[in-house]
Amino acid sequence: MNKRVMLIANSASMIDHFNRDNISILQSMGCEITVAANFKEGNSSSKARVKEFKNELTDSGIDVIDLPIPRKVTQLGKTMRSISILKTYLRNNPCKLIHTQTPFGGVVGRLAAKHFRKTDNTKVIYFAHGFHFFKGAPKKNYLIYYNIEKYLSKYTDTLITLNHEDFEAASTHFKHTDVSYVPGVGVDTESIYSLSVNADAKKKELKLPADKKIILTVAELIHRKNIEASIRAFAGSKHNDSILVICGKGVLLKELKDLSKELDISDRVHFLGYRTDILDIYKISDLFLFTSRQEGLPVSIMQAMAAGLPIVASDIRGNRDLLKPYDESLSKDYLVSVDDIEGFTNHIDTILSDQELMCRIGSENYSNCKKYFDISIVHKAMKNIYENLLNN
Repeated sequence: MNKRVMLIANSASMIDHFNRDNISILQSMGCEITVAANFKEGNSSSKARVKEFKNELTDSGIDVIDLPIPRKVTQLGKTMRSISILKTYLRNNPCKLIHTQTPFGGVVGRLAAKHFRKTDNTKVIYFAHGFHFFKGAPKKNYLIYYNIEKYLSKYTDTLITLNHEDFEAASTHFKHTDVSYVPGVGVDTESIYSLSVNADAKKKELKLPADKKIILTVAELIHRKNIEASIRAFAGSKHNDSILVICGKGVLLKELKDLSKELDISDRVHFLGYRTDILDIYKISDLFLFTSRQEGLPVSIMQAMAAGLPIVASDIRGNRDLLKPYDESLSKDYLVSVDDIEGFTNHIDTILSDQELMCRIGSENYSNCKKYFDISIVHKAMKNIYENLLNN
């Protein structure tokens, strides 16, 4: 059998954003690659970028399977079609390893691989980017997602978690699989930190006022990301010398624009959409604001840390791992309860009022990012996991 590895995810953008380095690692190990994902729906990237990414894969000799993987649990037909497509491919193209991720990608991939784990000794990785059952989650999440994950753990050789809460839960409850911790997808800390950007020119290009401080948030415009809280917190700030820049696309764009108008701050809230120059925007910003309700280990916060930005974020799983990693003595002062709008506002005002504090927090964030979440740490961990499974 050739050393063929399949990577599966709900969306092509998930592979694009979080797996290009994994593809490079596997190719360096002599593996042939197949990518299976939904290239038509559910992508956080633009349609142009998804098309471009697909072409990049095929030009590199990578097999591409366009799956109708759904984003809703009620779309059972699309789930079953996706499993069938994968089974047909696997019969004709045996894989040594299947690397699944995202909730539906994990379900589809593991059910499709179930038979081939016995017949072809195919190994299966599930990279959990954040379980849907977590401390504070609705009871229905435990009834549905916990039981699904527990069942599928029987067909998983290695389950990778990217935060400590999920690692503890998986290690305690899923006895049929090896559980590993990897600190997310990592970032190239030094590359981001040393990136040089002409702030005046970049602001002009983006049509942003040159004399305003930038509060930046980067997230898909969906309910889970809680952008409404960012806008309301910004509206309450006493710093009229600042603007809120929101990067990302999603179904709530009109609703969030209407909220900005309602709060009479639409001239100070800038929606920039999906960006391919996001690192440049981090480098011209003064503060990163992230009010999400649920995360695994958000790359956007890692990027903000690497850029040396002070950060105000919601006090949730994942955010805690990043902004208070391993060390209980580190400050929790800038983690805020997810619905505490006044708390977010107060922290914004405190930081923007004190340049020395901004620099100190930004420097601490950069140091912690380099120490705990640098891409080199992730590469080493993933290569070890791949080698162990491929050589077993």
